[in-house]
Amino acid sequence: MKILKFFITTLFALFFIACSAAPPTDKPAIPNGAIIEKNKQTALLNEVGETVRDAQSIEKLGRNMDSYRLALDAESRRVCNVVMEENRREIIDLEARIKNLPGSYKDQLTEIIPDLNECVSCSKKAIDSCIKARASINKMIKEIYP
Repeated sequence: MKILKFFITTLFALFFIACSAAPPTDKPAIPNGAIIEKNKQTALLNEVGETVRDAQSIEKLGRNMDSYRLALDAESRRVCNVVMEENRREIIDLEARIKNLPGSYKDQLTEIIPDLNECVSCSKKAIDSCIKARASINKMIKEIYP
């Protein structure tokens, strides 16, 4: 019994010493530059992906406005205008986020904005802009996530 107790105590002491030893000095305490750069790239792609998903959501909102656009009664037209203003505020928020993106992502998403604005309008031709916006968004998705 004493031998077992001595063995367990020794094993515990060795484990404690091994765990509390200082890290090797030949390894950096922070990740190397390549890992940091990869993490930045991943964060950027996540931000771009979220922005693209928001553009998709706005495009879907525009498509869903067809019932208001095609209706002839005054109440439907009024509702269409209210919904259009709400959706355009979403586009303004989206534009603000796009401005913070780097180069090509900003350029590609900025090109989609006029189609999104028309897509959420009460114009009878708005659906054509929705189709163009969706095509541009899908093209960008394929480029980001090949």
